[in-house]
Parts: sequence; C-alpha cells; structure tokens
Amino acid sequence: MALQEPAVLQEPPVLQDPRISVLAKIELKAHWDPCGPSLYHLLRSVPALAEPKPAQPILAYDAEDFRPFLPQGPVPVGSAWAVPHEASLKILRQLHPGAGADLGPTFGEAPGTWAMLRAAGTDYFEILLRVQTVFQLEAGVVMKPAQFEGRLLITRHEGLLTAFSLALPARDTNVDVNVPMAGAEPDPITGSVPILADIGFVPRMELSGGEFPATTWIAEIPLEDARLALRRAFYPFAALDWMPFEEAVAASRAQSKPLHLVLLFGCLDDDSC
Repeated sequence: MALQEPAVLQEPPVLQDPRISVLAKIELKAHWDPCGPSLYHLLRSVPALAEPKPAQPILAYDAEDFRPFLPQGPVPVGSAWAVPHEASLKILRQLHPGAGADLGPTFGEAPGTWAMLRAAGTDYFEILLRVQTVFQLEAGVVMKPAQFEGRLLITRHEGLLTAFSLALPARDTNVDVNVPMAGAEPDPITGSVPILADIGFVPRMELSGGEFPATTWIAEIPLEDARLALRRAFYPFAALDWMPFEEAVAASRAQSKPLHLVLLFGCLDDDSC
C-alpha cells in the first residue's frame, strides 16, 4: 500500500504587494432611488430627495482612483487600515457633487473611510469598505447617510480590479436630513439658520461595476465580524458589551455593577441619527 504524502500546511494568505496593477478602466453605474417613508414626511418635500438624479449615471475610473483603497504594505486577512477619505468622496460625487467630509461641529458626524482585507482565495482578494460622509444638497439641505458599505475584488496573482460596489445599507432609517427653516433668521452669534430634522429610508443608493464571481475562500473573516471591526474604527464605544435590557439588568445585579441605559431614536453606531 502506497504511503500518503504528509499534508502541507498553507501559510495564511497575505496581500503582499499593495502596488497592484488595478485594471486600467472600470465603469461604475449610479443608482439613487427616491426617498421612502420618513418620520415627519420631510424627506419627500426636498426635491433632491423626492426625485434624485445621479450627477453621472455612468462614469469610468482608472487605476489611480482605486489605489488609495489599498494598504501601504503587506497585510494578512483581517487587517484594517484607514483610507484617504478624498478617494471615496471622488467616487461618491458621481451621485452628487456635494459629497463632503465635514460640515462643522454642529452636526456631529464621524466622516472617514476604513478598509479591511476580509477574505483571500486561490484567485481573489476581497476588501471590505466602510465609508461615512455627508451630502450638501441644494438650498442648504444636508443629507447624512448611515454609511456606505463597499466591496473591492482584485485577482490574487495579476492584481486586476474585477468588481467594485459602494452602497447604502438597505434598511429602514438609513438617512437623516436637515432642512433650513423657511423664513427663519440666522442666529446672531453663530450665523446658522434653525433647521428641521427628519430620519427616513432610501431603498437604494449605490455605485457598482464589474462582476463578483462565486468564490471559495482559503481564509476569511465572517462578514459580521468584519463589519464590527470597521464600526469600532469609527466608534470606540462599539467595543462595549451591549446587551438587551433584561439581560443587562440581570448582569448588573449579579456583578453589583451600575447599569447604563441608552434609549435610541435611530442607530447609535452610524451617521443616520
């Protein structure tokens, strides 16, 4: 009987060379649905949200537009890194030219872009993105999406960009909007105009191009774990152990520790509220 060869243990895949030869051109299509229901019916009163039109329905990008999303050096699966936010804003401005990083301290956003090497297979690397930004729309209206989640797929050996997507999560209360009050006088000290606020739902707001083929991964981080790691990059409090109320009360009594209760209108760990 022939002896079997001993199994060869593979080293965890590493994205070795961040200077990959990203495909020269990729076209992204923009989709932006009208706003659905909102708490105070304010979103549908804003023309840019009731009947949105992407600034560029289809736009081609080249390698230089995607290289900033890559790490500065070799990284193993599960590593996260900060991305220059302007790289994301350039792509998001295909939806609206008012995509920006910050509108001042009064809005309380946490803008920025983080990426993670989520998975590696024999043929592909997948990078997961989390992008948070604000949009300055017409007539002083500010829209704050919850976040954009992105996927970037590159071939493992040739370093070619195969597919890219950046989308608003399709869940209820995924956008917040601030609308200046009609006829209101600016504050004499700050110069700001009083606003009306609302929170609601946009079914689809997305930029996408290329194809995501079915892939078998050699190493990967579960999607929810990767999302949590990127949330923690924006919000340190996401590292806390959050519990349902009943469980928290029991744990507080058992451990003789104080109970901190947070009552939310919207989500705590994104920019929609």
